[in-house]
Amino acid sequence: MNYDIIIQAGQSNAEGYGFGPVEKEYEVNDKILHMNALKSVVSHEPYITITYEDKPFEIIPADYRENENGKIGDFSLSFSSRFVEEGMLDEDRKLLIIRAGVGSTGFVRGNWGKCAQLGLKMLEMIDYALSLGEDCRLVAFLWHQGETDAARGCIPEVYRMQIENMVNLVRSRYNAYDLPFIAGDFVHHWKNMNLKICEPIISKLNEALDNLGNSAFVKTDGLLSNNQKIGNKDVIHFCRQSLHELGERYFEAYKDIIKA
Repeated sequence: MNYDIIIQAGQSNAEGYGFGPVEKEYEVNDKILHMNALKSVVSHEPYITITYEDKPFEIIPADYRENENGKIGDFSLSFSSRFVEEGMLDEDRKLLIIRAGVGSTGFVRGNWGKCAQLGLKMLEMIDYALSLGEDCRLVAFLWHQGETDAARGCIPEVYRMQIENMVNLVRSRYNAYDLPFIAGDFVHHWKNMNLKICEPIISKLNEALDNLGNSAFVKTDGLLSNNQKIGNKDVIHFCRQSLHELGERYFEAYKDIIKA
């Protein structure tokens, strides 16, 4: 089987921590798959320890994760649904979403970067995905991250350099120099409470996107936090409905890139 491959990476809002109702539930189908690296995560300030199980990676029909609080949002689901609905997936192919995001991770904590654990694991997952068929190809790199780096004092210019290094490495390693790269803004509920630390990181993220080309920044105005939706005091994560809408916005940005 040949796959169109989407990389979904970053921290908790990429991994998905949104709860509450959605206007349109995702419908599981055999065209869209998730690829997961099974892991355990332990946070022990100021560090986070991630232990991965041995390959092979898990490949399953894409769907919401669930816990005791119910279904958990995932913006790759609405993005991928639009990708299929709008005829971008050939009949003889499937869409494979590499789920490389891990909550609470950042460049400043040493998780992401060219030689850091999550950066290397992401490359390992991409290598494996591309090996599944003779004509597998990367089609999009979706990134949502930066809250940890803002909160822990990452130097904004260093953040810009790290983003650019990461994307350039992926593009050059896989000879995918035009690979669309899309990143998004923070939850405004949290961002507006922390403008002093957030605005410099977001500014440098936008600078990186301009430098990289074939990239887009997704605005998140109007997208609610978990607390705004269900009152659980979580102000940093998009609620499930907002993650659905975020995926739609990422897809619109993707269309703009490939049409340019």
